[in-house]
Amino acid sequence: MHCLKLIADAVKLTSFRCEGDLRQLPRKGLETRTIVTCGGKYTFCYLPEKDEWKRLADGLTKKKYGTKMISYRDELYAFSSDGKGERYDPVVNGWCTLDFSTLWPIKVAVVRGEIYAIEVNPFTTKSTVKRYDVERCSWQTVLSSGEGCRRGSCVVASGNHLYLCGGKLDDDFVTKAERFDTVENKWEDIASMRENRAWAFGVATEGKIFIAGGRNNLLLNSKACEMFIISTNEWQLIGSLKVPREDGSMVCLKGTLYVLGGEDCHHRQQLSVECYDRTEDKWIEKTTIPVKMICKDSKDIFTGCVLKLSKGVLDKLDVIME
Repeated sequence: MHCLKLIADAVKLTSFRCEGDLRQLPRKGLETRTIVTCGGKYTFCYLPEKDEWKRLADGLTKKKYGTKMISYRDELYAFSSDGKGERYDPVVNGWCTLDFSTLWPIKVAVVRGEIYAIEVNPFTTKSTVKRYDVERCSWQTVLSSGEGCRRGSCVVASGNHLYLCGGKLDDDFVTKAERFDTVENKWEDIASMRENRAWAFGVATEGKIFIAGGRNNLLLNSKACEMFIISTNEWQLIGSLKVPREDGSMVCLKGTLYVLGGEDCHHRQQLSVECYDRTEDKWIEKTTIPVKMICKDSKDIFTGCVLKLSKGVLDKLDVIME
């Protein structure tokens, strides 16, 4: 009977599609939250408290323009614009390929412990909200409608909602914003932003949505940043970025906002990393993504998110010295 039980357990293990449900994670005290950024095949992590960069395992394929990243179940998911993707396992410091089977560029976010995406089809002028089934590695359609159908919108998750801000409608860069209720499965209008923009980026923290950068009606990159207070349904302008950029990333680590990656209006990479000083209401250039130390002629566009890494993995990595 003991042998039969071992065989049964082995069969169960082979039926799982995602290793994240199987392994035992490191103890919480031995984990560190870091900023991880990817561009091309390169993956780096940044520890702000030590002001140190370290290089993680290279990806299996080049991450192109439009790649979006999220942290989910303590792993890193990279969604590319061609429907392909990769997953990074911080325990083994390695990547594996995934087929997300998406037809159009998507914006992804994690809501209530589940991966959601908003897929925009410019030909049918419809947007489709989807939820990702990690065990089956497949998408489930939640709602398809004419709402939220704008190219280059910024998508941020907070509470039960997906917030969709700005974007391009026909030839106009708009201020329109709305949110999708993942409990009621319906769209709701919210106050419009103060600045019109597309390909902006943002993050939610402490009951607020922060949006920065993007491109405006003058076809120039924006430095403008604004904050949406969810409880009062109002937007406020805050300090502007040092470096204008579009399609970058904003993350929140230990209460501090960071902006990194993206590109300028001439499709050139932006490597500077800025952090927001809430007391002074200004952005400060903190560091630079060190890809030039690895590849002098790199032109890859970087994107980023926050990910927990174990002390064991970090200790094995060398600090990248300028």
